Amino acid sequence: MQANNWKQNLHLEPTKGWLNDPNGLAYFKGKYHIFCQYSYEVDGGLKLWYYHTSSDLKNYEDKGVFLTPTIEEEKSGVYSGSASIENDKLVFYYTGNVKYKGDYDYVHAGRGHNTITFSTEDGINFSEKTCLLTTDDYPNMSNHVRDPKVFEKNGKKYLILGARDSNDYGCLLIYDKDTLEHYKTIYSKNNLGFMWECPDYFEVDGTEIFIFSPQGISRMYPYFENTYQIGYSVVNEGLESVERFDNFNLLDYGHDFYASQTFLDEDNNRVLIGWMYVPDSSYTNPTTKFGYQNCLTVPRVVNFKNGKIRQTLHKSVRDLLGERIFKNIFSEQTWYYSQEHGESFKIQIADFKVSYNNNELEINFGTSGYGRNDRKYKLNLENVEIVFDSSSIELFANNGEFVISTRFYPKNHNVEISANSFIAQKIEKIEIKKI
Repeated sequence: MQANNWKQNLHLEPTKGWLNDPNGLAYFKGKYHIFCQYSYEVDGGLKLWYYHTSSDLKNYEDKGVFLTPTIEEEKSGVYSGSASIENDKLVFYYTGNVKYKGDYDYVHAGRGHNTITFSTEDGINFSEKTCLLTTDDYPNMSNHVRDPKVFEKNGKKYLILGARDSNDYGCLLIYDKDTLEHYKTIYSKNNLGFMWECPDYFEVDGTEIFIFSPQGISRMYPYFENTYQIGYSVVNEGLESVERFDNFNLLDYGHDFYASQTFLDEDNNRVLIGWMYVPDSSYTNPTTKFGYQNCLTVPRVVNFKNGKIRQTLHKSVRDLLGERIFKNIFSEQTWYYSQEHGESFKIQIADFKVSYNNNELEINFGTSGYGRNDRKYKLNLENVEIVFDSSSIELFANNGEFVISTRFYPKNHNVEISANSFIAQKIEKIEIKKI
């Protein structure tokens, strides 16, 4: 059997089956709790939650499948959600999916998307599930309302859901979390598609940010090249006052980034983890022949400066940086590249290339893309950091203002660098212990 040269050393990915959205991310009572959507079937199927814990985001315990359908309101799958620390408890909110039998389109009829909660005080014992809201409770909506997130401000908690309304416009539903009364529905001033998935609303550096994954705006604006996009809106008015979002910026310009979620780490940094794929894409992941596909990104710290989100490597990744590589030609699967000036460079791995020249950053896949198209980005590059793993690249330019995340599947890991001045380092692998 062919050896798997694409199994990664730095990214959480399944040994078998399908992985998608990160869920329920939290640092709670001395441990990180990392969940994600999971299916036993390599191309996706009944959705479950998979669970990892860690004390440092470098050494993980694989706890396996965690959340499965056990009540009527989620019988067709436990969909995405989040976690919130409330009164010394870790409280989960997620979407229970129900697909009724019949001649339905499952958009405006035939589907239940129910908001469900449960909690834990110790990460070991968990309360019974409670259904908070059903499809009938959402005002003037289609059957697509999902992915709850809690946002707290001035002592008030809001329950936020991504939605598609009855007229097929994407929007954000806001509820008073304690009373479950509908607070408001927010749209965008400009066309931002028919469905807003995976909402994440938070405050960082004194600014309120809404991150979401709108469906239905492919190629509508510059650089919107993916089937679905992920981006953010700066909410200067604050959640209480905003009526329509008036700005949208891409969060990541690569082929493989979607459904990200943030949480606060042990140092109170805002940390982001995303899913390295975009659903319904035309390109493929050849790891399916080994019985699995998809992964999560490495952890990133989110800041806001000069009107833009910045994503930089979390300390857990930097702690894994190892010995320097002083050669321009070498063979490594998992390694790091940085350059502190804006000069041109080219990095080639088999026939995959990432390069910068004349204010243009370019990604060329060769045969490594499996359907991913070559891309060029106009950019005044000041500095860059790149994390390479066996089948992924995460690039952070200009102190993290510009980010590219993509998968690639090279025939080998023979690296050749053309650059005047750079730093290359090996990266130690994360450790995962099966529990």
